Amino acid sequence: MGFLLAKILLLLGLAAVCGALFAYWWFRRHYEDITLEYARSREEWAAWRRGFEERLAARPAVDLEPLSGQVAALDAAVRDTPHPEPIDLRAVLERLAAIDTTVRAIVIPGAPDAPDLTPINERLTAIEHALFPVQTRLDELESAVRGIQVPPSQTLDLSPVLERLGTLQTRLENPPAPKVAVREGSRNLLTHAADGKPDDLRQLKGVGKVLERTLHKVGVFYFWQIAEWSPEDVKYVDSKLSTFRGRIERDGWVNQASELAASPNAAHRPPTEH
Repeated sequence: MGFLLAKILLLLGLAAVCGALFAYWWFRRHYEDITLEYARSREEWAAWRRGFEERLAARPAVDLEPLSGQVAALDAAVRDTPHPEPIDLRAVLERLAAIDTTVRAIVIPGAPDAPDLTPINERLTAIEHALFPVQTRLDELESAVRGIQVPPSQTLDLSPVLERLGTLQTRLENPPAPKVAVREGSRNLLTHAADGKPDDLRQLKGVGKVLERTLHKVGVFYFWQIAEWSPEDVKYVDSKLSTFRGRIERDGWVNQASELAASPNAAHRPPTEH
């Protein structure tokens, strides 16, 4: 057993010595190669640098004297340039402040008064209440028709009943427009515009937005009204126009309205109730 251990130790020692010799030989050889390559590179770099410096030294010197003179002249001109005096903007700022104060003090008049639709709303409400029994009656008729028991051997023709129900339903969904009432004390001055759409009275000479609103308040909405005026009607309406008195006869509204009432876009005389 001891002899075997001795042989193993001897072989391990021999392997270690051989490995060390091999490593020394390998590093020694490669170290010499790297050293030679490094020395050759340094020699080439030194030779290139010397050549570059020689070529650079052989070039003629650049004369910078003209450029230096121009820079000096430019610097002197800049230094000799007088500085502008500061501009006094106080007067402009005070003027802008005054304008701003004036604009803020402007009072914008409110929007013109909306037309009074109370009579129309009241009339529509009355029509709705008047048609409520009709709707109730239609519901009763529909229930009665649905409750009819038709024997299988007979055929009942319900076409007349259905047509009548359809007619009533159509009248209920499309009620007739309310009639326009004439104001008391006048011949054709109306309480409101028929169907809520008056003629464009500004087509008359001298009638603007303000005067048109005044005519609406008086009860004038259509050209056919003005075309029907008698001299008494002209005097009566003229007395209602306050600052616009005399405009009817001076601008010839009656003749103008007679021509405008015949145009296709003008409204026709609606039925009235007194």
